[in-house]
Amino acid sequence: MRLLLSYEEEKSIIMKSEFITSSICVIALLAAGCAAMRPMDIGATQDNVRASLGAPSLQSKTSDGERWAYSAAPEGKLTWLYDFDAAGRVVKRTQGLTMERVSQLKNGQTKAEVERMIGPSYWSLRYPFKPDEVVHVYRVDDAALPMCFYVGYDASNIVTSTGMQEEIRSSLRMSRPC
Repeated sequence: MRLLLSYEEEKSIIMKSEFITSSICVIALLAAGCAAMRPMDIGATQDNVRASLGAPSLQSKTSDGERWAYSAAPEGKLTWLYDFDAAGRVVKRTQGLTMERVSQLKNGQTKAEVERMIGPSYWSLRYPFKPDEVVHVYRVDDAALPMCFYVGYDASNIVTSTGMQEEIRSSLRMSRPC
């Protein structure tokens, strides 16, 4: 069994390894670029939107048609809300996860009202000291500062609490930033 490699064999292995590493990086960058949600134009059809963005994260009926939410969660802080008229064309598009929209949420609103306003959460949790409350977590940018926004719901899906804190990112916290 031969354990030593010649200079040419070693160089070939290193070059192949560098090629594979570079290829993986390029693929990752391309995937990240493709995953970035670009807003659809006003007038686009439901078929156009679905073909470009896939299935919506959330769909709801409105008085004039439908609203579709597209969330870039968990790592993204964008949720595009598309309002369609009865003919199935985009009449309005709104960025749901903004400080302005988040600040309008109040205790007493329903989960459906919250999701119509800012879209679906990226995850939920229960605190041991509030076992009857489910907390939905959103990621929002406040200017350049990433924030975590929390909405607590009771068993009837009524908002009982909201809160916000700066996102925690460190090598010590390997899980979710919020």
